[in-house]
Amino acid sequence: MSTKEKLVSRALELFNENGIEYVGMRELAADLKMRVGNVTYYFATKDDLVIEIINRLRDLNSKTIEADCSSITSFLSMYRQLFNNQYQYRCLLLSFVHLVSRHPSFAGNYAATDARRREALRSHITSMIKNNCLSTSLIADHVELVVSHITLISRFWISEARISYANWTLEQTIAHYLNLLGEVLFPYATVEGKKQVDDFRKGK
Repeated sequence: MSTKEKLVSRALELFNENGIEYVGMRELAADLKMRVGNVTYYFATKDDLVIEIINRLRDLNSKTIEADCSSITSFLSMYRQLFNNQYQYRCLLLSFVHLVSRHPSFAGNYAATDARRREALRSHITSMIKNNCLSTSLIADHVELVVSHITLISRFWISEARISYANWTLEQTIAHYLNLLGEVLFPYATVEGKKQVDDFRKGK
């Protein structure tokens, strides 16, 4: 593993354990038994290091969300992977509001990413309608409500779980939030779609 990769990997571990706001470049250098100058050779500032980690999660999620989601089963499976991606980088979600207010460049980039994510969700919903998983009567206004609900859950599930379900395992926690996503889709699901939601809950 290269020095840069060691820095990113250990920084992510420390950020996940202690919070982004509470780990500085000096703490990272001390933990790795390096001089601060050796750290700043690769990342001039902590902001640069944080942006590197943000970009890695963005790229990982982009690959995941491109998966074909023509059924509710495949859609929920995609979100299981997204939730696992996010947990790996949970420090970013736990510090999301801080990052948006602290990093104007991140806020601008995230706005573009959020627009792409919402468009991808609309596309997945359209595919599920075409494949008789969601009702053809699902109107545009309702699609936007579904997109907003899913975005809200995806963006803040880790923060809410940290408060309400701290004693749960990761598997239990992800299952809970996948069930919430299923509940968001259920009212608009066809008979086949409802069966897929029920089967997914049962682990079929």
